[in-house]
Amino acid sequence: MTLKIIFMGTPDFAVPILKAIHETDHKILEVYTQPPTKSGRGQKINHSNIHNCSEQLNLKVRCPTTLETSEEINHIKKLNPDVVVVVAYGKILPTQMLNINNILFINVHASLLPRWRGAAPIQRAIMNMDSETGISIMKIEPKLDSGPVMLQSKIKIQPNFNCEELSNEMSKIGAKLILEALELIEEKKAKFTS
Repeated sequence: MTLKIIFMGTPDFAVPILKAIHETDHKILEVYTQPPTKSGRGQKINHSNIHNCSEQLNLKVRCPTTLETSEEINHIKKLNPDVVVVVAYGKILPTQMLNINNILFINVHASLLPRWRGAAPIQRAIMNMDSETGISIMKIEPKLDSGPVMLQSKIKIQPNFNCEELSNEMSKIGAKLILEALELIEEKKAKFTS
């Protein structure tokens, strides 16, 4: 069974994960990302890395300023995905959205939960001189990064790694792990543990 997926992500970290899903038989219905920003003298419009990647892959992109409207909730209901995959999207999903029936919301989080919930987990792992970190695939619940975990994969933090290098390595792990997670969901074998 091919899964129908909505992808929500913004930075470069999310790009390999989106590409990995795109290369499967699963159908990406739409990609949500942060709205463009303006910068510099000419107020140049800057799209997120995920926005640019989605356009290269010919995927539909949506950039709402808020998810809290009935228009956004109804839009997702109408798309009727099986799974919503969230990777460093930068917005908290409203409870009303998470409560839509028959949609599984999962997050690819850049730490070994429950360690380093919330924003900037890679930077926090380096700053605290952790010896290892990893990727967690978890079910999204209303409280931030508190949902039960389906899969985790560890990576040693090399002493010479900077934040960007570690982020790139973790993104590759996330790309592999999301495919495992989608396969488990597809085969109805996904198990989440608190």
